[in-house]
Amino acid sequence: MRRRCSRRGYVLALTVFAMVVILGAAALTMDVGLLTAAAQRAQEVADAAAHGAGMRLPDAAAGRAVAWSLISANNAADSGLQAVVQCYVTGAEGVVTAGPDVVFYGAWDTVPGFGMLGQYARAVRVTAHVPVQFTFAKVLGFEGANPTRSCTVVRMPLGGVPICPMWISYGQPYLYGQQQQLLMADDPACANIPGSFGWLNPPSGQSNTFLELLRGYNLSEQLLTDNWVQIGDTVNAYTGLSVGQWAKALHTSPDGLGRMDRSEWAPWTHDTFEDYHNDNPRILIIPLVEYLGGTGSGAQFLIHKFGAFYVESINSKKTPYSINGRFIQYTTPGAGGDPFADDTGIWTVNMVG
Repeated sequence: MRRRCSRRGYVLALTVFAMVVILGAAALTMDVGLLTAAAQRAQEVADAAAHGAGMRLPDAAAGRAVAWSLISANNAADSGLQAVVQCYVTGAEGVVTAGPDVVFYGAWDTVPGFGMLGQYARAVRVTAHVPVQFTFAKVLGFEGANPTRSCTVVRMPLGGVPICPMWISYGQPYLYGQQQQLLMADDPACANIPGSFGWLNPPSGQSNTFLELLRGYNLSEQLLTDNWVQIGDTVNAYTGLSVGQWAKALHTSPDGLGRMDRSEWAPWTHDTFEDYHNDNPRILIIPLVEYLGGTGSGAQFLIHKFGAFYVESINSKKTPYSINGRFIQYTTPGAGGDPFADDTGIWTVNMVG
């Protein structure tokens, strides 16, 4: 009889042990999966918030508001997970402030995992926390976890771009939103520049590509590479261009591929100066240059920086001819930047960690 009771106790102990193992396996299967999903959610929220904030730099207040909007949008009640950026608190008047989980970096700051920023580069780092409450692991004494993920975005100037072969005098006011006349021959700032009418020779030296660059339609990667210019480069004037030629490239053309023609295509149909797609054909990347000397095609210009213009109107029908546009805050995606470059007018936003 004693042996039988002993065996029953052994079986009971073995059963309890097996149940613990099974519950442990369930915890690994269910709760580890939940933990992985939470970590992925935290990374997605951090990436979205940091990228959105980075697009608004150097305006930290605007960046903070965009980040908060994106975080809120990712906190869907039916998601089963909550993305919590703990640094955000909303005051009595709805004012959002930042704490240690959203960090903005200014000129000459050192960004962890990236390095020092130059005078015009800026960065933001967002850390997201997604609390998880365990289910089966509670049996083993584990209540939950708080996966944390971060993303750092740097907004920095571009030191070089493939250009539309026009130029603007470096002495012109560089004010966003101020209308500019892009035909520099008609501008008082160019009165002492002989033989140049606001056009540049293609950097590749192949004059037959001038109108192709000016039109900017379906350009090959090789053409863009061959016509890349950088701050500090010297370029020459392009002369002898008739009104009919540039009008076909920029305005209207028989094949319907002029820049203003294409701006009526989807998705650009309803774009405005205040709200536009970054690939709208109306946008011209133009160097701001200083006249060095020379006449005609020998006139030389030094590139100081770049400007992105949103073209609003073109008059090629009667004098005075005009191409009118305004500077825009332009950020090009996926391009390499230089954190120590000058204020080029053209920017890139890169995730660096």
